[in-house]
Amino acid sequence: MNLEVVATAAETHGVLPAGQANALAHAVQHAFPITAEPFGALADSLGLPRDAVLAQLKHWSDSGLLREISAVLEGACLGYDSALVAGMIRPADVESVAAVINAHPTVTHNYIRRHDYNLWFTIAVPTDQGLEHHLQLLAREADVDAFYPLRRTSTFKVGVNFDLLTRKSRTEQVELSTPVPITVSDRDKVLFRALQSPLHITERPFAESAKKFGVTEDELIAHGQRHAGGAVRRFVGTLRHRKLGVRGNGMGVWNVPESEHAHLGAILAHAPEVSHCYARNSIPGFEYTLYSMLHGPSEDACLRIAERLAGEIAVSDYLVLFSTEELKKCRLRYFLPELDAWYSARNSA
Repeated sequence: MNLEVVATAAETHGVLPAGQANALAHAVQHAFPITAEPFGALADSLGLPRDAVLAQLKHWSDSGLLREISAVLEGACLGYDSALVAGMIRPADVESVAAVINAHPTVTHNYIRRHDYNLWFTIAVPTDQGLEHHLQLLAREADVDAFYPLRRTSTFKVGVNFDLLTRKSRTEQVELSTPVPITVSDRDKVLFRALQSPLHITERPFAESAKKFGVTEDELIAHGQRHAGGAVRRFVGTLRHRKLGVRGNGMGVWNVPESEHAHLGAILAHAPEVSHCYARNSIPGFEYTLYSMLHGPSEDACLRIAERLAGEIAVSDYLVLFSTEELKKCRLRYFLPELDAWYSARNSA
């Protein structure tokens, strides 16, 4: 018997039977209740014992399968500009360049991928600081020619929902609203910081978060509910897919005209194996403008998924870029004092 499968089953099942554990995993990855006793509400909605749900989630957290449960904020509502960024880095310089990139407080994902553009990272900064300016500062510090931003021009799908039994992504397409900028007060910033911090797995986790940030539980819950679907894009749990056995994760990029983005993006987004689907601008030497993140048990499985999708959208010019090394991965946090300090230190000279 495959020892990896045995280990995965032990980590995922834990307290609840397999089917119930799977239902819980899907629920927590889909939408987590913003209420005084959210784990109890989640248990009630699934018809499961409250203590068993808490125990199961603690088991996943302790085993490392559950990364965190927290708010995913929408930067476009909060005065932030963001982009996927690509760079061409000599293999001998990757380690030193990665150290510079990873030290930036709002770089959240950084990967080496098999392509001439081999370094790919995500970044978000306040618009008044200038994303291009941040990239120039990073390029200067890393001693590279340039980093190239690929901004989202359209969003067709966002979200991951892994099945514990099949070890496949089963993400449903949801209608995405256009982000509407809001005015953010200093008090709001504190509340958003609290919401984006990982919840403790206790009966009243928002009470603990509120205490830590010097606000009230009622105020924090009301703030989360008020901005749900807007500045709080989602409140969800995130699983470590590699611990689940999902070893194949490829970035599918498609060379299609802008006029076809909406139609083809909708088709790609409909596939359950696609977790994220965006249109982006092109960069020198890279004309691919439609992006789809593919998930499967192996790289070969991802290639088969891409081949199937290529037939569905009738596009032959595409690539699947696999990562060879994960240099950094964390959830994006906004309103970080560390970012202001990073920026000030590099602009004070």
